[in-house]
Amino acid sequence: MPTSFHHCRWTHANTAEFSSPDEIHVWKISLFDPRPDELEILSRNELQRSHDFKNETARKTYVCSRLIMRWLFASYLKQPASELKFQTTQHGKPFLVGNTTELKFNLSHSGAVMLLAVSPIIELGIDIEQHKEIKNWEKIAQKVFDTQLVRSLKQQKQPEKAFISAWTEFEARQKSHGEGIFGKKISPIHNTVSINMNIDGFEASLCYIPATGTPDICCFNFTE
Repeated sequence: MPTSFHHCRWTHANTAEFSSPDEIHVWKISLFDPRPDELEILSRNELQRSHDFKNETARKTYVCSRLIMRWLFASYLKQPASELKFQTTQHGKPFLVGNTTELKFNLSHSGAVMLLAVSPIIELGIDIEQHKEIKNWEKIAQKVFDTQLVRSLKQQKQPEKAFISAWTEFEARQKSHGEGIFGKKISPIHNTVSINMNIDGFEASLCYIPATGTPDICCFNFTE
């Protein structure tokens, strides 16, 4: 299926609720410094893992992502944030366990920005990459993309930026099918809708597997 461009109208919000099952909510979050009392909702395993990070930025990103998921999912599911339980797939994709109401979700981060995509029933994946110089992008592209796409990227006015855009679409598509970037390659025409999202300084893509029709996509800026 073809890639489309979605112009996001980011609305500020800190609570979450779906109007219908055919919705996808995309949350944009800036990294923040959590207060000590906010960490109380994290599980023992999450706290232990946060202490295992050697890099402070990586630790902060992990903690922020876990807090955000707990705050928002508690709002969606009408459950206490501290009681939510997560597990991960073999590819590292987190999912909720032990809930009567299921949520489909996916998270990505780059620089100081995170994107969280959530839906009641629609399988999805999301990826964001900050604009930056990638000297060996051609070598990476040749390992991941087909010859036709590599040739097309080289012909673009800004081939490096085009590569980053293609990469976010590729990774989001893989994630929507539960695959990692080194897993089974999912074809762009494999029943997946890809959407490029406009975020200044970044390339971002949302991919989803259609369930009952074209979903409403709502974009939110998370505010504490």
